[in-house]
Amino acid sequence: MEKKKEPSGIQKAWRRLSIQNQIFLSMFLITLLGVGVLMNIVYKTSIDAIEQNYRASYQSTLKNSSRVMDMNLKNIVDVGRNFLNDEALQQILEKGNEYGGSKFTSTDRVKLRAIANEMASQQVWVNYIVFTDLYGHVYQLNNVNQGTYDFYNYYSDKDILEESWVKQAKAARGKEIFFRDSILKAGTKIGFSYAKYMINPSDGQGMGYMVVGLSQKLLGKSFVMGNESFDSSNFMVVDEDDQLVYFAGNEEKENAIMQSYSNPGENHLYLFSSVTNSTTGWHIVNVVEKNEISEESKNIRLTSFLVAGCVLVVGFLMARIISRTISHPLKQLENTIAQVGEGERHITEEFDYSEVGRIGQKFKEMVNTNLELSEHLMAVKLNEREAELLLLQSQINPHFLYNTLDSLYFVAIMHGDDQMAEMVEALSDNFKLALNNGSKYIKVVDSVKWMQGYMKLQNMRYNNRFELFVDISREILQRETITFIFQPFIENAMYHGLEPKIGKGKISLRGWQEQNNMIFTIEDDGVGIDDMSRLENGYGVRNVIERIKLNYGQKYGVTFESSPGNGTKVTIVVPVR
Repeated sequence: MEKKKEPSGIQKAWRRLSIQNQIFLSMFLITLLGVGVLMNIVYKTSIDAIEQNYRASYQSTLKNSSRVMDMNLKNIVDVGRNFLNDEALQQILEKGNEYGGSKFTSTDRVKLRAIANEMASQQVWVNYIVFTDLYGHVYQLNNVNQGTYDFYNYYSDKDILEESWVKQAKAARGKEIFFRDSILKAGTKIGFSYAKYMINPSDGQGMGYMVVGLSQKLLGKSFVMGNESFDSSNFMVVDEDDQLVYFAGNEEKENAIMQSYSNPGENHLYLFSSVTNSTTGWHIVNVVEKNEISEESKNIRLTSFLVAGCVLVVGFLMARIISRTISHPLKQLENTIAQVGEGERHITEEFDYSEVGRIGQKFKEMVNTNLELSEHLMAVKLNEREAELLLLQSQINPHFLYNTLDSLYFVAIMHGDDQMAEMVEALSDNFKLALNNGSKYIKVVDSVKWMQGYMKLQNMRYNNRFELFVDISREILQRETITFIFQPFIENAMYHGLEPKIGKGKISLRGWQEQNNMIFTIEDDGVGIDDMSRLENGYGVRNVIERIKLNYGQKYGVTFESSPGNGTKVTIVVPVR
């Protein structure tokens, strides 16, 4: 047997409390838990709302900044696209196969300078312009007066077409590809740049490549400031690979901000809002410290604490009142039970209409009717004993007759009277089943055999006037019922229903199981009856009805259906035994 677990110290202390205090503490703790959860939800919701407002307010600013950047870049890009229609540029780039080296001819360099000046002189953000044909000849126009010598010196013996940006530009098929820094391996390193594969619009064939270096000031001038008032606000431009292109703000926190931006799962310090620029594909980002955002929720947090305090005070008072209201009828019931334990039998205490009060009222009724129930139980016991004595008395005569009929059977055999011997044998078997070894219960199959034997005797007497039909479900044949449960109804069917009828009559016995009950019907096609009391008040029928209720309970018993000229139907309901 499993050992019962010993209660913990907290459980023991809890059980020592009165029911009133248990109810009070339970309600107060539930209130405390509910207030805590509600405060947390309100605070989290307010923080989320403030963050959403931040993002919504900065989205407009960032979109405007993106439009300004598009406008600035579009002017530069459009000038570069116009170069494709310049016939002088087309001729210079297409005749590069006529000479070697890494430089264009001096005549072509003069022409290229004039072409590049169209962009460099108009666009203050342009740092340099580089042209290269498909044969590796290079030309650079530098707008910042530095890096030109390094550029030509480096590419004097290096093939610029071997650099990685060349493949990316060619794969873009004429679309400008932006890079976060200067993609050239020599020359001016500051700023960002874009590369373009130049395609001749007349024949669709590639002519060469153009690289334009741009100042980062273009990005800084693109930021549009709105009405936002966050002191920790910073702006930055980040490329598709989350690499920083430009940063405007507190440079001391630049590395920490980029670390949080690149690892959003580990970010607990900053809030980011961003839009994507259509020209470059880069992200224009604003970042604000979460601590500054949370400062705005202080009033909400203070209000939440005040409301929570008020709710707890009200909850405390309500828990005290409700616990007393619930425990009062329990205390009443406890005192009443104590009085009964001291010998008080008649209770006069009045209870309220609560659930506990109704329990007390039921207890009161139970105690007040206890003696009456005891007396009634004694009467039922006496009635049951009387019924058993009557049954025993009814079995004494069949026992005597069984022994006598046994002797008569052998006399009939000795005198050669076979019909007499058959009748005596059938009657003897009938009484043998009726005795049932003195038991008050009998199997359904034996009751059916008794009825078949009884009908055989009656047909010998009445010259086969009665027909018997039996339909008993196999699942209940071995079940038990009280003895003589069918006999009075079979006799009534024959003597009061079929005997007065002209011609043959039919008796049907059916039985089946429904859930936990066995249901039997005995039906005849006799003359019927209009006064049911004649059936119910017969000694044999009344005996069966009383024994059913004594053995199985008041909800089981016998019902009758009959009308003159339509026969009689008896329904017996008993539990499965």
